[in-house]
Amino acid sequence: MTDLEQRVDAFGRPVPPPEPPQPPQALQIARWLWVGAVLVGVVQAFVQLLDRQRLIGELRRLQPELTQTDLDAAANSGIMFTFMFKALTLMVYLLLCKRMLEGRNWGRITLTVFGGFGVFNAVITVLTVSLIGPALIKQLTGMTVSGVDVVFAVLVAAVEVAAIVFMYRPEANRFFREARGFRLQPPRDVW
Repeated sequence: MTDLEQRVDAFGRPVPPPEPPQPPQALQIARWLWVGAVLVGVVQAFVQLLDRQRLIGELRRLQPELTQTDLDAAANSGIMFTFMFKALTLMVYLLLCKRMLEGRNWGRITLTVFGGFGVFNAVITVLTVSLIGPALIKQLTGMTVSGVDVVFAVLVAAVEVAAIVFMYRPEANRFFREARGFRLQPPRDVW
C-alpha cells in the first residue's frame, strides 16, 4: 500500500489511520523529574559559585603566579562555563525526554544510563565523605567537599532514581511496545 492509497474496511468505506499511542502519565512525571534533577544541579552549582572567595582561593593555590585580575577573570570564566554547561545539559535532557515521549526507546535508555552515572556519583561521594572525611579529601585531592555537596548529590540521585522507576512502569513499557509499530510506518505527508 502506498502513501496515496487509503485503507478501506470490508464495505469499501475509508478507514482513518490508527492513532499513535499517547504517552502515559508515568512518562510525563519522569520527564518533569529529569528536568527537576537538572535544575537541582543548577541550584547546586549556583550555591557553590556563590562562595567566590573559596573559588579564588582554590585558583590561587593551583596557580600562585596569577595576579588578582587574572584570578577574577578565571573565576568569572569558570562561573560562565559552569552555567553554560548546565544549560547545555538541560537542553540535552529536554531533547531526550522529548524523544522518550515520542516512543523512542533509545531516549529512555540514554536517560537511564545518565541517571545511573548520577546515582553512582552520589554513592561514591557519600561513601568517600563518610569513610575518608572532608579534611582528608581536601588534603589528598585539593578538592573541598562540604555537607551541602553531599545533600545535593543525594537529592539529585533520589530524583533520578524516581525518574528511572517511572520510566519503567508497566504502562510505560506498554507504550514503548505500542509506539514501536507507528515509527516503522512511513509518514503520511502528501505534497
